[in-house]
Amino acid sequence: MNSHFNEEEYNKLIEKYNYKDMLHDAFKQVITPKFKKHGFKKKGKTFYREREGIIEICEVQYSRGNHRTTASFTYNISIAVPSLYSKLGIQENNKLNTTICDLSFGELVRWAYNLPAYVDSWYYLEAYSQEEPSVVYYEVELSEAEISQQKEFKSNWENRYNVKTGEGFNEVLVEDIENVILPFFQSIPDAESLLEYLSNEKPKREIDEQMMYQLGHRYYENGEKEKGREILKRIRNGSYKEAIIDDIESGRIVL
Repeated sequence: MNSHFNEEEYNKLIEKYNYKDMLHDAFKQVITPKFKKHGFKKKGKTFYREREGIIEICEVQYSRGNHRTTASFTYNISIAVPSLYSKLGIQENNKLNTTICDLSFGELVRWAYNLPAYVDSWYYLEAYSQEEPSVVYYEVELSEAEISQQKEFKSNWENRYNVKTGEGFNEVLVEDIENVILPFFQSIPDAESLLEYLSNEKPKREIDEQMMYQLGHRYYENGEKEKGREILKRIRNGSYKEAIIDDIESGRIVL
């Protein structure tokens, strides 16, 4: 791949494309209809669907630096359980803020494809992109096989559409909603089952630890200290070990 800047190509691209407008068009013409087809309501850049005591939330987050020559966005995914906040006496007027887990799209991608490490989850459209492979840093130790798996996935993931022309972009957006976001929501049967699992079972994947960590703090900080402790103790030697050590050392929790 050629990583050298081609000024002639760049000038032609920015004359032909407005990448910020392309993202907003995709939001209106692809993302919004797709979520609404599945029963989601829209509030600003946020889509949400209520069922079985939970609220499934997907927020579109645009980069602050978006303009006509480069633009990007990602998703933030949450699960809200208003009844839990009521039970714990947490005052929250906006039911969309009664969350027990807040996840990045990258965490969902890792969950959906059973990856050993995190991947960049931002969508980019831009006239100039660095086309040489970027250095990959892993937050956990990986075996050679896992590194190979991660690199292969990363290469395929980043080359699914043309970032300079947008060719294939809309198709990828639909694919990711269908194969990543909706399956995660569908994996949660109802509020009662979710709370029961997070409160009493061992985590099956890192995304479970993420949800348990957040729920443990909700309980601990709002009158259910023992319940919160039990959840946090169960994951204290896993992926959130350092976070829990920091919580203990800072006095935020006492296990």
